[in-house]
Amino acid sequence: MPNVSSKSGGEPSRSELVALAGNVLFDTVGRRVYVEKATLSAEDTVAFAFAGALEALGIRYSVVAGYVSILFGRSRRSDDIDFIAEPIGEDRFTALCAELRNRGFSLMQGDINLEEFLKRVYRSYLSRGLSVRFMYMNLVLPNVEFKLARNPLHAFSIENSIEVFLNGKRAFRIAPLELQIAYKLYLGSDKDVGDAVFLYELFKPVLKMEELNRWCAVLGVDASALKGA
Repeated sequence: MPNVSSKSGGEPSRSELVALAGNVLFDTVGRRVYVEKATLSAEDTVAFAFAGALEALGIRYSVVAGYVSILFGRSRRSDDIDFIAEPIGEDRFTALCAELRNRGFSLMQGDINLEEFLKRVYRSYLSRGLSVRFMYMNLVLPNVEFKLARNPLHAFSIENSIEVFLNGKRAFRIAPLELQIAYKLYLGSDKDVGDAVFLYELFKPVLKMEELNRWCAVLGVDASALKGA
């Protein structure tokens, strides 16, 4: 985690960092989050490994959904880690699968080694707006649910994603917190609302409230569940 008094080496200065919890700092200028953990969870390890493959190929993405709250300390588990990536074609998908295979991932829909099969998977799933799943080191849960951006919300989450540094290393990018919170309210289950309230309480000092209210209005959700938390 960066030293809050340091201004060298590109690290945020004291005035740019806000301590949100004992292990979370937020850079209000760079819009980055720094997290320290004594032990990484299985979700952390899988997300870090999958993001590395995307970034190696220059594929833009964001991590969304339940894992975001787990990352920052919410006490629950998730069966999957949701990645949304910019639109890519068959060739880039097969290249991504090759990179993922080299990093220990397998494709849950079939053989990650067969290029023609991967192209069929692309046409049957990704090109139709459906997701595919990847398993890391034969670990069934948690797995990665991977889909391509298909609507303005997906595109916004990628364009405005936030960098996360985990134990001092750049780990991955997550969806903007304001959109993430509003979308969790939109989903509406007890678990999702709990995630929204957790993120709101943790990041309240650094949230862009106008942006949060805007997304709540766009999604047609009532933010009172947050304000009364």
